[in-house]
Amino acid sequence: MQAIKTLNPSVQLVMDLDRNYFAIPVSIPHSQKLTNDKLKCLENNLGLMDIVTVANEAFQKFLQRFIDNRLENANTFVQYLPSLVSRYGYEEMPPLSKNASKKMRIGLIKTSEEDLLSLEKVLFEMRKAFDDKIEFIYFGKPHSVWEVQKLFEEYQVETHPTVSFLDYFEKLNSLQLDVVLLPAIESLFNRHQNHQLFIELSVFGIPVVASIHHPAKAFIKDGETGFIASVVPEWIENLSLLVDDVKTREYLSRTSLKYAWANHSYRSKNLESIIQSFI
Repeated sequence: MQAIKTLNPSVQLVMDLDRNYFAIPVSIPHSQKLTNDKLKCLENNLGLMDIVTVANEAFQKFLQRFIDNRLENANTFVQYLPSLVSRYGYEEMPPLSKNASKKMRIGLIKTSEEDLLSLEKVLFEMRKAFDDKIEFIYFGKPHSVWEVQKLFEEYQVETHPTVSFLDYFEKLNSLQLDVVLLPAIESLFNRHQNHQLFIELSVFGIPVVASIHHPAKAFIKDGETGFIASVVPEWIENLSLLVDDVKTREYLSRTSLKYAWANHSYRSKNLESIIQSFI
């Protein structure tokens, strides 16, 4: 980065940071590769950037302070850019695939070990409340499968390892999920995560029940585009509505889909805010 700046000072350097690597949990395998030397290198590179883009407003404020306080000679501007969806990316997708079985398919996607464990008491109550009315589908990295099977030992969990980005949306569609749980513990890493998964699910009309600590909370209209839960009774109450009331499930499916396209697509207003960031 320094060489590029030296050879051509007029070049504008822009970096997109997808997560807070300075607060990544040790349970995530990727964290093992983040040595102190690599984190220091990332820190120095941030100081060489003209603009750093992030998809979370809290992360934007944190990172701007981080750079200003630790890198005296940096003139880096951290800009929040929202996650958006494009119709071009879905034109060749097959029609939305719906679950035709009698059991409701409940999904967990790309969930960390700590976030999964936060559902332990919820799962215990779900076994008592719903019994054989539901089935769980886990879509995530292979390292998480063992934790999933242990946590869901009373259920027969259907597991699907992560696929490439090119196949991701077709795979998500093929899972025929009725609802997805978004568990999250209170942590700096989670506060700085983006809400992209919520938008991806909304585009497929898949309702969510999200933890109060999940970043999607800021974009969910509770009871309209999804449910937000804090304590165990709230999780069970919200899930009961989705399991037992088809109309509620269909309503959330419609409203979340409409919300995603109305507020998180490449409309003129959203494009204008992005363009202004780079002018």
